[in-house]
Amino acid sequence: MSSHNARHLQDAILGGQDGLVNVLGLSLGVVGATADPSLVVVSGMAAMFAESISMGAVAYTSANAAIACEKKRALEAEFEKKDIDKILTMLSHLPAKKFALVRSKLLSHEEGTSAPVSTAIKVWLSTMCGSFIPLFPYFLLPVWDAALASILLSGFVLFFTGALKAKWTIGDWKESGFEMLAVGTLAAIAGYIIGVLLRAPV
Repeated sequence: MSSHNARHLQDAILGGQDGLVNVLGLSLGVVGATADPSLVVVSGMAAMFAESISMGAVAYTSANAAIACEKKRALEAEFEKKDIDKILTMLSHLPAKKFALVRSKLLSHEEGTSAPVSTAIKVWLSTMCGSFIPLFPYFLLPVWDAALASILLSGFVLFFTGALKAKWTIGDWKESGFEMLAVGTLAAIAGYIIGVLLRAPV
C-alpha cells in the first residue's frame, strides 16, 4: 500500500472508529438511564455532529502541526530541494516501491497546504458515518431491540474494519478484528453501566 493510500486508511479508521465507539457507548448509556428512544436518537445525533466537527478540527490542527514540525526540522538541517534531488538521483536504481517510500519520506516537509484540509474532511466524514451506525437501529426498532441490534451491527463493523485493516497492511486479520471489537465492547459496557447508575427517576 502506498503512503498516500495508507494516510486515507488511517484517516478513515481514526474517524470511523471514534465516531462509532463514542456514539455506541453514549446511546447505550441513555438506554440504561431512560429507555426513551427519542432521547437516544436526539443525544446520539447531537454527539454525532459535535464529535465529527471536533474530530475534523483536531485532524486539521494536528496535520498542520506535523507539517510545520517537518518544515522546521528541514530548515534547521539546511535540507534543500537540491539535496533531495541529489539523493533521489543516487537512489533511482531502487525498485519502484522502495523508491516511492524514500521519496515520500524526503518530501514529507513539502506537503501542500491542502493536506490538512483534506485530512480534516476525511476524518469529519468518516466520523459522521461511524457515528450513524449504532444509531441506525433506533429509527426502525423498539428501544431494547434496537439496543441489541446496535451492539451486533457495531460489533460486526468493528471486527470487519479491523480484519480489513490487517488485510491491507500487515498482521493477522482475526487478531486485528478482535482488537477493534474489544474496544467497542468496552465502550458499550461502560456506557450502559454508567447509564444504569445514573438512571433517571420514573
